[in-house]
Amino acid sequence: MQKHCLAALLVGVLVAWSRPGGTAEDVVKLVANGRAVKSDPAPMLKDGHVYVPLRAAAQAVGGSVSYEPELKQVQICRGPICTFVAQSDGLTMDGRLFVGIRRLGQALQCKVDWDNATKTVIITSAPPGLE
Repeated sequence: MQKHCLAALLVGVLVAWSRPGGTAEDVVKLVANGRAVKSDPAPMLKDGHVYVPLRAAAQAVGGSVSYEPELKQVQICRGPICTFVAQSDGLTMDGRLFVGIRRLGQALQCKVDWDNATKTVIITSAPPGLE
């Protein structure tokens, strides 16, 4: 099974923010494989980057997510691709780990596009094994 260490990719990409300080312009829509993804809290735009709840984004492209409490890390797998995110490397908000969507997409071999007019991030995955 091929494994990637997403923690190294995320260093310097994750930033903390507070929902009360956010504006309507900060709220982002997420579309995965042609379907709108609803998550609570919603994805957000901060300093030009889109941050999403890790579980919602990974599951939206067919990934599975598990938490390894003894290692304090999250494992995301999609087909033969597995990625690890250390809890300390991410941003936890409302009990959820947030990550930069482009880095997550790259780690899971998904295409990520941005529609600035509608503030929509579009993530598209090929069926596992066809990447």
